[in-house]
This record gives sequence, structure tokens and C-alpha cells, in this order.
Amino acid sequence: MTKSRPPLFEHADLSGQSFDQQELSRAVFDHCTLVGCSFRGADLTDATFSHCNAFSPDTDESVDFAFAILREARFEHCDLTAGDFSNTRSYDLQFHNCQIQGVDLTGSDFMLPVGSRSQLAAFTMKGCNFAYGNLSNTFLKGCNFVECRMIEAAIHNCVLDDATFTGSDLRNISGTAVSLKGADLREAIFNNLDPRKIDMTGVRITPAQTLWLLEPLGVIVEPD
Repeated sequence: MTKSRPPLFEHADLSGQSFDQQELSRAVFDHCTLVGCSFRGADLTDATFSHCNAFSPDTDESVDFAFAILREARFEHCDLTAGDFSNTRSYDLQFHNCQIQGVDLTGSDFMLPVGSRSQLAAFTMKGCNFAYGNLSNTFLKGCNFVECRMIEAAIHNCVLDDATFTGSDLRNISGTAVSLKGADLREAIFNNLDPRKIDMTGVRITPAQTLWLLEPLGVIVEPD
């Protein structure tokens, strides 16, 4: 049986349209306008969004992916500012070079589909602006955040064990019940990670970064 062709949208203005609950596996959205567009509950497994704009600075409207299936979906060079990605099923979701300031990813499931015996998560954010974004209530063990701006991001009840933050800016992030065990923070920038409140067992840092960990503790390091 011949497989049906995946949906293809190119240079289309889809503003305000609803794709709620639709089957859009392997769909391609290329240079599309998605302002006010809704994909709530849609199946976007293996979908690709490239050079799409989903945010209007005039109306503050964005895009809604809440409860969507985004397994192995990929967003490249998109403006998704203030988008709603909460409670999605998103194993191996990837954002590359995207504007995702204020994006809400709370409660999303980045783990292997039900049935896997191991707790494996997959998520990649590379070269993105995730300032003021929200990753609360997520399991992101071993996931990758590379050269991302994550200032003021919320990470409440977030498991980030063994995660990699190469070149990322984590200044002023906030979160309670956070775990960073074994995370790689080398080359990252941070200023308020408090080891009294965050499990940082086995975290990898450079000698220079040690001073950044002491500051939240009130330790004053005097020069020699």
C-alpha cells in the first residue's frame, strides 16, 4: 500500500486557523505565518516547521500547541514567542535557532513512549532565545541546551540530571524542587544556583565558575 503524502504548507498565511486534533504526521510548514493558529491535540509526529512566524508584536498573539503530539518534531529558524507548548508529548522535540522567548513547555512529556522500561528523555534546544520561558514539571534527564539564552526561565519541579548546558546563559533562572545531578555546566553562565536548594551532586563546572556558586551562599571571596 502506498503511503499518503505528508501535508505540505509553503509560504502560506495560516493565521487564526484551527488544526485542533488533526492528523499531521510528517507535515512540513515552510515560511508560514502561524499567528493565532491552534494545533491543540494535533498529531505532529515527525513534523517540520522551518522559517515560520507565529507571533504578532502588535496583538501579542502567538500559536497554541497545547496537548499536541510533537514526537521527533523539529522547529528551525522560527519565531514562536509566547507560544503555548504545555502538556505536549514531545520525545525528541528539537528547537534550532528559534525565538522562543516566553514559550510555555510546562508539563510536557519528553520521555520515551509508554512501554519503555528505562527513563530516557530526549529534547534539544540549540541557538535559541528561551528567556522567560517555562520548563516546570518536566523530566529532562540527559537533554541538551546548547548556546541558548535562558535568563529568567522557570524550572520548578524540573529534573535536569546529566543535562548539557554548553554556552548557555542561565542567569536569574528560578525553580523549586530542581535536580541538576551530573549536569554539565562548563561554558555556561549562571549567577543564582544555590546548592542548598538545588541537588547539584556531581555537577561539572570549571574552577572559575566555583565563585558563582559561592555568591548565593553569601561567601565573599577576596582577591589575593
